[in-house]
Amino acid sequence: MTVDTPVQVGRCHALLLWARGRHAPIGADSVMFTTVRGTRAMPVMFGVVTVIEMVVLHLLIPVLWISAVVAALSVASLVALTSSVALARVHPHVLSPTTLTLRTSGKVVATVDRSAIASARIHRRFGVVSPSLDGGRLVLPNQDGTAVDVHLFCATTVTVPAPLQRWRLDGNAHTFCLHVDDPAALVAALTRPTPDTDAGSGDAVHRSRTTAPARPAR
Repeated sequence: MTVDTPVQVGRCHALLLWARGRHAPIGADSVMFTTVRGTRAMPVMFGVVTVIEMVVLHLLIPVLWISAVVAALSVASLVALTSSVALARVHPHVLSPTTLTLRTSGKVVATVDRSAIASARIHRRFGVVSPSLDGGRLVLPNQDGTAVDVHLFCATTVTVPAPLQRWRLDGNAHTFCLHVDDPAALVAALTRPTPDTDAGSGDAVHRSRTTAPARPAR
């Protein structure tokens, strides 16, 4: 089995992958769970506002070179926003046969061994729209909140990146509240027995059969 090794691509590569409708590479036997639903509205709206702003400033600023600099800054800010959205879209959560890799804004937050997952269920929350870590509960939402709760047998280390060091979240979490586009599929995948579990149960059955006492001959 191929364990998913998170591949991190840059902003330009992410824009190219997004334009082609593709994602960053994952393991051959891994499954991705996207969180892209509803994320296109913000860059589209920002793009429309930027175009209107460029036209208005071009009419109001008489100096050509100043108008050109302002337009360039507006385009650069639009590209930066779009590339940030692209990073998140091409780096989804990934479930391999042995691990669950969770991401936010294109960065790995935690890698959880599947044997450490106690339960998973659909639970929709709409009150939190930004990542948070409180009381061992890590919330990784989008603008629609979260849809799945994943509980662990024991806490694991998590790191939520941020533009500034003081905004970064570091700590331990035993519960993950996630948003995914198909929560039922994620819950079904997490609650399905893994090959290792099947093999272990098979060995146990085999041992019970081979060690069962023989019936006395009549």
